[in-house]
Amino acid sequence: MAKKTQQSKSDIAFEERMAKQRAKRGFCDRDVWSIDYWFCNTISPMLKQLAKTHTGYQCLDEKGNIVTGLISVKTDEEEEMYVKRWKDTILHLAFLADEMDEDRCSMKNPYDKEMRRIDRAFKKKYGSLGQKLETDEEKNGKLHQIYLPDSDPVNGKENRKIMDLHTKYELKIERYREKCKNEFFRLFSKHFWDLWD
Repeated sequence: MAKKTQQSKSDIAFEERMAKQRAKRGFCDRDVWSIDYWFCNTISPMLKQLAKTHTGYQCLDEKGNIVTGLISVKTDEEEEMYVKRWKDTILHLAFLADEMDEDRCSMKNPYDKEMRRIDRAFKKKYGSLGQKLETDEEKNGKLHQIYLPDSDPVNGKENRKIMDLHTKYELKIERYREKCKNEFFRLFSKHFWDLWD
C-alpha cells in the first residue's frame, strides 16, 4: 500500500489555485508551464475514453484510410470490422501519446540504475558537486567548476564509459519519442474532424 505524503498548507493552497484556474478558464498556470506534458497527459485518457464510449465510427480501409463516398454497411460483420478499425485507430493514437511522453514512454534507459549508482558513490565520496576535488583557486572562489562522476581520480574512466552509454541510449529514446510524436500528429491531423462520439 502506498504511503500518503503530507502536503504543506502552501502546497494545498497552490493546488486549490490551480483547480480554480482550470474551472474558470479551462487550464491553469502549471499547464502552461509545460504544454507538451499537459497535452500528452490530457489527450491520452480522452482518447482511451472515446475508444470505450464512442457510438459513431469512421469507415476505414485495411490501410487506415477513410473510405470515401456513400457507404452502406450491409452486414453485422462489416459493421463490426469498421467499429474495430476505428477503435484500434483511436487506441493507437492514445498509445502514441503515451509513448511520446517522457514519463510514460515504455522505452527505458537500461543504464539508469548504473548511472544512479555511480552518481551516489561519487557524491558520497566527493560531495554533491565534487567539492572535495576543488583546487585552491576554486576554493577561494576565483573559478567555478562542477565535477561529475567521470572526474573521479580512481573510477573516472569506468564512470565515463557508463555515462557515454547512458547518453547514447537517451538519444535513442529521444529519437523514438520524436518518431511517435510525428506519427501521432500525422494521424491526429488525418482524423481530427472525426474525433467525436
